[in-house]
Amino acid sequence: MRLGEGPIGSSGSSSTATSSLSTSTVAAPAGADGAACPTGQVSADEVLWIGDSWVVVPGTQHTRVRDRAREAGAIGPDEDYTYRAVPGAVMSAMFDVGDAGTIASQYGTQESGSTKVKVLIMDGGGFDLYVSSGSDAAVSSVTTAFEQLLATIANDGTVQQILYFLVPDSASTGVDELRDGMQSACAASSVPCSFLNLQPTWMNHPEYTSGVLPTDAGAVALGDAIWALMQQNCIAQ
Repeated sequence: MRLGEGPIGSSGSSSTATSSLSTSTVAAPAGADGAACPTGQVSADEVLWIGDSWVVVPGTQHTRVRDRAREAGAIGPDEDYTYRAVPGAVMSAMFDVGDAGTIASQYGTQESGSTKVKVLIMDGGGFDLYVSSGSDAAVSSVTTAFEQLLATIANDGTVQQILYFLVPDSASTGVDELRDGMQSACAASSVPCSFLNLQPTWMNHPEYTSGVLPTDAGAVALGDAIWALMQQNCIAQ
C-alpha cells in the first residue's frame, strides 16, 4: 500500500489489537512536574488533527485518543475532536499533490472559520519523503515548511499548544535525516510544541506497520503514545 492511499478504516493488514479502554478509575492528569493539569480550558472542537495518511489510516489513532479523553473527562462523552487530515497531504508545497493539498492548508481552513484552533495535533513530512525517495532537497524543504507553519501559527495567536509526531523510520526513506531538523524547529517554536518521536515505540514491533502505513495495532500504539504525551504536557486536559 502506498503512503498516500487507503481509506479510513482499512489497515492493509490482518493484524488485530484490542481497542478497548481500561475500566479502572482514571487519575487526574498531572504534568511533568507532578502538579495537576488545568482542566476545562479547551473544548473538543478547539482541538484540530491535521496531517497525512499516518493520521488517516486506519483511523483509530484519532478515535483512540478521543476515547482516552472521554474516559479521563477531558471532553464530554459525546464530544469529538476536529479532524482535517487527508491521505497524501504534504508539508512542503514543492510537490504537486493535486487535491490532497498541504498540511498548512488544513490548518488555515479551520483557523479561518469561527471556531479558532487552540490545540494542534499533527504529523507531516513523511509523504514528502516518500514521493522524493528521501532526497536531501525534500528533507530541507519539509523542515523549512514546518518552520514557516509554526511562524504562521504564532502570528495567528490562537493556538496554545502543538503536538507533532514524526513517523518511524520504516514509514519512509529519509526520516532519520529529517528528525533533528523537525525536533529543533519544534523546540524553537514560540508556541509550545511537543515533539513525539515514534521510532522507540515502533522498535521491535513489525506488527505495527503494513508496508509503510500503521496497522490496527500500530494505530493503538500511536494513539496511546499521543495521549500519554498530552497528559504529561497538560495538553487539552
